Amino acid sequence: MNYPADARGARRSRQPSPATGFEAWRSTPAQGDELLDAVAAIAALFERPFSDLRVKKGLALDDDGLVPLDQLDHALDAVGLRCHLVRRPLAAWNAQDVPAILLLDEERPLVLTAMDDDSCWVRLPGARSDLQIDRRLLDAAYSGQGVIVRHDPASETARERPWDEATKQHWFWSEVWKERSQYGYVMFASLLINLLAFAMPLFTMNVYDRIIPNKAAASLWMLALGALFAIAVEYGLRLARTGLIDEVGRGIDARLSQRLLDKVLNLPLATQRGSTGALARRVTDYEQVRDFFASTTVVLITDILFLAVFVALIAVLGGWLAVIPIVAMAVMLAMGWVLQRRMSAAVADAQVDASMLQTTLVETIGSLETVKACRAEGRMLGKWRRLSASNAYTQEEMRKLTATAVNLATLCQQATGVALIIGGFYLFNAGSISMGAIIAIVMLASRSLAPVGQLAFLMTRGRQAFVTLNSLQQLMDQDDERDKGSRSITPEIRDGRLQLDHVSFRYPDTERESLADVSLVIEPGERVGLIGRVASGKSTLGRVLCGLYDPTSGSYRIDGLESRQYDPHDLRSTLRFVGQDAELFSGTVRENLMVGASDADDAAIIDAVRRSGADEFLGRDTAGFDFHIGERGARLSGGQRSFLVLARALMTPAHLLFLDEPTGAMDSQTEKHFVDHLQAAIPSTQTLIIATHRMTVLGLVDRLIVMDNGRIVADGPRDEILAQRAAS
Repeated sequence: MNYPADARGARRSRQPSPATGFEAWRSTPAQGDELLDAVAAIAALFERPFSDLRVKKGLALDDDGLVPLDQLDHALDAVGLRCHLVRRPLAAWNAQDVPAILLLDEERPLVLTAMDDDSCWVRLPGARSDLQIDRRLLDAAYSGQGVIVRHDPASETARERPWDEATKQHWFWSEVWKERSQYGYVMFASLLINLLAFAMPLFTMNVYDRIIPNKAAASLWMLALGALFAIAVEYGLRLARTGLIDEVGRGIDARLSQRLLDKVLNLPLATQRGSTGALARRVTDYEQVRDFFASTTVVLITDILFLAVFVALIAVLGGWLAVIPIVAMAVMLAMGWVLQRRMSAAVADAQVDASMLQTTLVETIGSLETVKACRAEGRMLGKWRRLSASNAYTQEEMRKLTATAVNLATLCQQATGVALIIGGFYLFNAGSISMGAIIAIVMLASRSLAPVGQLAFLMTRGRQAFVTLNSLQQLMDQDDERDKGSRSITPEIRDGRLQLDHVSFRYPDTERESLADVSLVIEPGERVGLIGRVASGKSTLGRVLCGLYDPTSGSYRIDGLESRQYDPHDLRSTLRFVGQDAELFSGTVRENLMVGASDADDAAIIDAVRRSGADEFLGRDTAGFDFHIGERGARLSGGQRSFLVLARALMTPAHLLFLDEPTGAMDSQTEKHFVDHLQAAIPSTQTLIIATHRMTVLGLVDRLIVMDNGRIVADGPRDEILAQRAAS
């Protein structure tokens, strides 16, 4: 492992600093996001590019917008580093482990950059230089937990990796691989459970063959106590195994759900296909995959591996009788193979029906007002009934196949028991076997066939799991916005000069160009209006300018740099797009204002509300910022939503503010109020682009661009363009 020179030569290059700085830091409450500061310091030591916006966008932040400790591995992964949590005393750390993150009391992070026998060099959160402190002082504050950090080879190159490395990087298998030690305990517990399974057959055989003929009551109780002890231990092991599997499953569930939603959030907007309901169902279907591969299958593998031991013991006790359970196993596996092939078609149909049901439900509930206004209740009920009937039929087919697998497995087990008793009868008459051995063989065969019966059942479930896994894999294989942007540097937008050169844009799977050969330059601080007919390309142009869409062809440069060199998240943080739908989220006014500014304080919130003019309607309600606006802002009027969305856009500084029909839901008086506040809220250095048809709003702009069929047909001073249009 090659560490940066900054970390290796820390001891030689730094001068000792007084420990009072460390003690003062410990005595003060945490300021800002200390864990994110630690990630930034580690990234610098490993010479990795770092952007707090880029890192935080893929993390599940807490209610205060801070990075929680359980997201540290995701944060380091975003800068191309791997980590694992260790529990060890400070004395066990050595120079090969640094740079690393130590967790102090109350889980406060500290970057350890170098150490020797007497001193440690640490970097406090937010600091740019290192601090030398006494090792004993750090040991007194150290919690016993630390995070070892290493380079991620996968981030350096896309070369072919061995299968085990590829497994570790797969979105699903990598999460299972992280729990390999826990699964080792599960398999060890399963091994002990299978060994203890011999207790009852052997106890029964000895009672029938030795205890009953000799009437040895004392020996009976000794054997019974041993058997009961084995049963109790087996019960305890089963409980422990179940608890461990559930605990591991919860961890995998949390990480997988975050990975999948993170992927959905980073899908390019222009390439998203399919309905919202179908996508939502696909994301939640991961539980089937996790349950099959990471829970049931792990236990079954150990049970299957133990089949040979059970069959061998049957052969020792009954000779050729071991052939009977072997034949039964082969028959059960063959039946499972046939049924799972039939199951594949039913699973495919079930997924389609379930997706359509989910889509219909989401659309109906989300558009309930429209459904009622159009008197379409009967139509939606009819569609729902037809889809429900189709889904019920496919589910019934799947249940029939599953029940058939279970019933056939039970039939084979019962037939095997009958065959063993018949065979045992002839061996008993020949004096080759005892009565106790016959009973023990039947019990052993029943135990050995149980996992085979489960396997036949799981083969049918496995088909469903593989289909679901393939569906999720298709989602994970789609384009990802995080692949864009420079990885070696993090460019910043300084002036906000926007230049389009022969830019065209076409939505996937369509032939018509929404933008066609668009060329323009927008200087910082310009006030630009966009007008044109419906579907002329105004909104699409705004989305391209704000980085929501990438041009299909042509060049889009920001401050002279190609837009694709910027990280999309960084781009949108300073090029702000406000759509005409004024979309809000369920929650309070305050929560909606902080959607894109989780670290904003009360003063910033109040300032944004006043600048936007939203304070007028908020001041009339006793709940104020705690007012619950309902799902998607349903408890607000269209105009109120527009004011609130503008306030949200003003929460943080931006070079560009693009407003798409901002006053479409307002009356003339409210529109004037909106325009007055907007004019005062936008500084002269900020670019403002407004797509609108309202003359009142056009009073805010100096330049006017006319669009038609995705092309710019006129561009010039506002008054000249309006005069030309009036004359024509």
